[in-house]
Amino acid sequence: MRKRDLLLCCIVVLALCLLLPPGPAWAFHHVKAGFYQNKPLVFRGADGVVKGIYADFLNAVAVENEWTLEWVEGTFAEGLERLERREIDIMTAVAWTEQRQERYDFTRKAVISNWGVFYSRRGMTAESIPDLEGMRIAVVRRDAYAAAFRELADKFGITCSYLEVDDYPDVLKAIEEWRTEAGLVSRLFGLANESDYHVDRTNLFIEPMELRFAAPKGFSVTILQILDFHLTKWRTIPNSPLNTSIQNWLPGEHPIGVIPSWFPWFVGASLALVLGVLFANMMLRRQVLSRTRELLKSRVDLSREKVFFEKLFEESPDALVLESKEGNRILRVNSGFTRLFGYIREEVEGKTLNDVVVPEELLQEGMALDVETAQGNPILVETVRKNKDGKPIDVSLISVPVTLEEGVLASYTIYRDISAAKEARRALIESRESIRKSLESMRRTWEQTIEVLATAAETRDPYTAGHQRNVSVLSEAIATELGLDEDKVNSVRMAGLVHDIGKINVPAEILSKPGTLGEVEFALIRTHPEIGYEIMKNIELPWNLADMILQHHERMDGSGYPAGLKGEEILLESRILAVADVVEAMSSHRPYRASLGIGSALKEIEENRKKKYDADVVDVCLSLFREKGFKFPGA
Repeated sequence: MRKRDLLLCCIVVLALCLLLPPGPAWAFHHVKAGFYQNKPLVFRGADGVVKGIYADFLNAVAVENEWTLEWVEGTFAEGLERLERREIDIMTAVAWTEQRQERYDFTRKAVISNWGVFYSRRGMTAESIPDLEGMRIAVVRRDAYAAAFRELADKFGITCSYLEVDDYPDVLKAIEEWRTEAGLVSRLFGLANESDYHVDRTNLFIEPMELRFAAPKGFSVTILQILDFHLTKWRTIPNSPLNTSIQNWLPGEHPIGVIPSWFPWFVGASLALVLGVLFANMMLRRQVLSRTRELLKSRVDLSREKVFFEKLFEESPDALVLESKEGNRILRVNSGFTRLFGYIREEVEGKTLNDVVVPEELLQEGMALDVETAQGNPILVETVRKNKDGKPIDVSLISVPVTLEEGVLASYTIYRDISAAKEARRALIESRESIRKSLESMRRTWEQTIEVLATAAETRDPYTAGHQRNVSVLSEAIATELGLDEDKVNSVRMAGLVHDIGKINVPAEILSKPGTLGEVEFALIRTHPEIGYEIMKNIELPWNLADMILQHHERMDGSGYPAGLKGEEILLESRILAVADVVEAMSSHRPYRASLGIGSALKEIEENRKKKYDADVVDVCLSLFREKGFKFPGA
């Protein structure tokens, strides 16, 4: 019994620990940001304040998310080492490369692009990369441009010696002090700082790279997602903190956008936590019922096993009371009772439980329980009792009548302190509500991501602005009429919003061309399902949008593209999109023709029912327009 009670206590403590985390996984309050001297991107000014494009952006994000920022200064190499040791949460202005992607996590979106440029001593001329043959060149340790140049030099057999320094200012200083003939720095740093050194800028450049935020591998995923969200949001707003900072520090420069993604990694863990606590509560209830069954079973042998009963009674961690049948007087209490309620045995023996531990407002309940026990009915309830000082205590109360052939002889009452369990239950309810709100927030975030992508696609093709949204509305209506579940209806609606996202890769002049498209031009446009698939396949969403987009131009007879799929090989969602896409496109104006009208559109799908388009989808679509008065928004 003691081992089982100990196990039960461990389970309850574990549940409480799980239910009382220091805060939600996404609620960051203190963020450590590493930086190095790289003006104008990020640097510490003479006044001691960290400035530059990355500093302005990060400060603005911190204000919106109620972070406190701690700037950790060091060389570029030291910053990367701190990332690897997880001493900082993020590192600013790190060039993305495939090799670095294996060691660190990056934002999906770059703040700005940059490339490497060579500087030389005053009066020296270097017009091509081979002119660097035999020179001593200053480079920054672990710099991406330096790594790219070394690889290029090896490929072309150019022999150079290298002086590795800490940061870009040290490169220009080494040239100025004649310790090297040339040096490699980033273009933006060179433009902002070259006037402070006696060096010449050459016309030799190293490949462009995207400058992003980096983080320890698998350590600051949520911070990177928040940064990506603000990069995506602010790059389209002219006066946003991002664009304002870039214009202040680099007039004429514009940020480079990449597509953000959001990862709902914490949802599964939270659900597991809820299930764990439910399991713990179930085990607690089963423990109580198990104890009750054991007591009922032992009543026949009570007189013959007095020693066993004495040990069970006295050593139980619960508060136990033996009451007489007549007047419900307390015959005995154990040490658990004295610990829980604060009385000594002599203070309670001969009195009733109603006199000792039942609060005045619950006296009616106490008397009703006495009646039930006197009738031989066992009782299991959760209620409130009071200790000697009048303090209320949440308890689980089990009252077991001791019955022999003669009838009820006495009753055996067990009190267990369930204050901790009550608190755990309240915490569980709060946790469930928190998870529900988190799921709602995540779903809103997913939908906002799709909205951003839809807007991006439509800005590339102004003549079809609203096409995707109309297709989304009609697709949702068809899916609903088909009786699909809520998740599939939502997936069709989301896919409709971005089914033409691949047109981002098609030149704008082709999309808006008023005349007939040439063979090459039409071939380019036909690539948009595959481009859309490539864009969407790595974005973690609760819907399989990538495959829906890839197949929305497939046809039932195999005449579609890009894979020539037939019949059931095509996703049902894609078959719905195909019908909605054709109806909306034919009934809307285009640069190369006027609207053909909704009648022509419905005739097209009706004549090609089963041949090109899914019969059930066509029937529902015709019914929506002809019988239920469906109209596109704004029509």
